[in-house]
This record gives sequence, structure tokens and C-alpha cells, in this order.
Amino acid sequence: MQITKFSDFALRVLIHLAAADGKRETARQIADMQGVSFAHLAKVSQWLAAEGYVDGTRGRGGGMVLARTPKDISIGALLRKSEAGSALVECLRADGGTCPLTPACGLTGILAGAQEAFFAHLDDTTLADVIATRPAVLNLITQMARQTECNTH
Repeated sequence: MQITKFSDFALRVLIHLAAADGKRETARQIADMQGVSFAHLAKVSQWLAAEGYVDGTRGRGGGMVLARTPKDISIGALLRKSEAGSALVECLRADGGTCPLTPACGLTGILAGAQEAFFAHLDDTTLADVIATRPAVLNLITQMARQTECNTH
């Protein structure tokens, strides 16, 4: 199972904000620190705000903070939403795909079950579980921030 880059970036933003512990961070800051496309991260950040995962403020002094506590953010629920348009294989797409074997294939149900097991395992995992090593994550984010600062000066 592979998640999309969109979901990967959504998880990164949430981990970053959880480690920041209430400090506002901008999409630009996070993109620069993590060496990813600002445009893509901005799109992800807007989606996270629309879904109620982050609170964002524009303009001077703006940025994002978590809208929920880390223990109230289920990784499984997040990925179910962010991966809603993706299917493990073509026959699991909402439109059924175009595979000519789909009507008689026994693999479709098996793969659907495996995909559900993947999400079910993550349903009980929260952002709090992910950042259980928060001091290490915070240290890493601080190092990335310093490196980004040095590169911009």
C-alpha cells in the first residue's frame, strides 16, 4: 500500500504543527524546512484547514496551528479522507475501472479487505502516538529551521 504525496505532506504538516506545540507556522516555513514545493504544501494546508485539522490565519503574524489536540486526530480517519480519490488497484476505483477481469476476479474482494485492514489499523493511531517521541521531532524541526535560516541569509 502506498499513500499519495498529498497524504504524506498532510501528515508532515500535522507532525510539524504538533511538535511546534501551539507556535504558529506558515506553509512557506514548513515547505522550506522540509524541502518540498510551497505550492503543493499550500494546497495541502488549505485542505487541512477546510477539514478542520488546522486553524489558519493569513497576513502578518499569520500561520497555522492545530485545530484539535493530537490525541483527537486519527491517522486512519485523515488518510481515509485524503486518499478518498485513490484506489489500491484500478478495480477498487469508484467507477470500477476498466479491467476486463473485474466481473469474475476474486482478487478484488481480497484487495478491498487488505485496504480496509490497513485503514482499520491506523484508525486507532493518533497524532499523539506519532509524536510520542516529540522531543526528538522538536529537535529535528529546530535543526531544520536553523538550516533553512542559514540558507536564506
